[in-house]
Amino acid sequence: MSELTAAQESVVVTALSYKHTEAPIPAHVMAELDEIAAPWPGRWLLPWEDDEPERVIELCAGPGGWGEGLKTVLGMTRFDVVGVDINEDACATARAAGHARICADATKLDPEHPALRGTRGVLISPPCPSFSTAGKRAGLLQANIDNLRDAIAAVGEAAGFIRLDEVCCDELFPDLEDDCPLCADLGYHEGYAPRSGQSWAEVRAMLEGLTDPRIGLMLEVVLWPLGLQAAGAPIQWMAMEQSSNLPEDVLEELSIEFGGADWFRTSWAVLEAADLGVASRRKRVFMLASRHKWVDITPPAETLPVTTMAEALGWEEGERINTRGQRPVDPATGRAKGGNCYSADKPSWCLTGKTRTWVRERDGLRLTPSEAGTLVSFRAAYPWQGSRSSQFQQAGDVVCPAVAAYVLAVLHGIDWEPRVRDYLTGLYHYDDLWADEYRLAV
Repeated sequence: MSELTAAQESVVVTALSYKHTEAPIPAHVMAELDEIAAPWPGRWLLPWEDDEPERVIELCAGPGGWGEGLKTVLGMTRFDVVGVDINEDACATARAAGHARICADATKLDPEHPALRGTRGVLISPPCPSFSTAGKRAGLLQANIDNLRDAIAAVGEAAGFIRLDEVCCDELFPDLEDDCPLCADLGYHEGYAPRSGQSWAEVRAMLEGLTDPRIGLMLEVVLWPLGLQAAGAPIQWMAMEQSSNLPEDVLEELSIEFGGADWFRTSWAVLEAADLGVASRRKRVFMLASRHKWVDITPPAETLPVTTMAEALGWEEGERINTRGQRPVDPATGRAKGGNCYSADKPSWCLTGKTRTWVRERDGLRLTPSEAGTLVSFRAAYPWQGSRSSQFQQAGDVVCPAVAAYVLAVLHGIDWEPRVRDYLTGLYHYDDLWADEYRLAV
């Protein structure tokens, strides 16, 4: 566990003395805090207090899907969210939209950093290509799954969340058929065994045999929450998004580690963005973990009205989208091979980085990055940054804000439907999505 030096502690004490008298912390003291806390914000070195926004770490944060769902769709401002992403363009987009970003590799950061001792929540969206049908699906190879599961299983031991009775009965007396003699003598062992001594870098190094390093980012889903818990942070919850093809074996292994650390509930569900009124299809699995309350993520009992691509972009009915250029015609069907066209009178096909090449059949019109963002429920004026290819890739990879809002509303016990309906009505500009009984009070 990382600790502050005496000199660094002195800076924190100085800052707290100003805070307790409600005087502004001098700029030079804040600069010292920022240097000590780097890459995290210096303010996070000060103990979190009940009346302050809850501190949340967002990993593989991208251009801002979770943040937009939290702030813009749900209108929740009681969170102090700092995101981490390795993609500079995605970080630039998020910052331009008002979301805090650290441009870094999350796997190189320490969840037990002293600046994180007040963290209450973790959001994480590991990249999908390793599991998605749009990628090479290396994450579905059994050798990679087994490697990942072994590393996930090591997290509880490294964090110190292995029950004493498990160590006694399973390791000291592995061949014992009857009750363990120590259990009989001492009774059921309370508490945890000592931490294994394995560092987080060593746990992560267990993944060096993966054929695609991105698969290993799934380890961070449990490493960060349990690492924070081991450091004494008041961690309360975790929310994750990943390809719907993520093997259930991996989800179950994650759930076991959370359960071993006495988290109250973990659950997961596959959600379809179009069922929540988004103008494009996107199936993703979402997992929630909560330490102190029952949280059960399920698809909505009733789906929202369908939003078509044409409605979202203000097009007339009857338009068609060509996704793959001129393809050979199958003589048996009279249609182009490869299924390269679809009607805009339905929700759009799932966006990817290749969406930049899609054209409207009638006139060859290509989508703009703003229109791509709109299809995945971002506000039209969202400030996408980077090259055209990069902007489309960001829109293709991101968590849909409307879906993020649904997941976070479930997690925090908020009535999601009126807020999501209100947001989508303003975004897609049609009144029949809205019903008076759902209108939010002003």
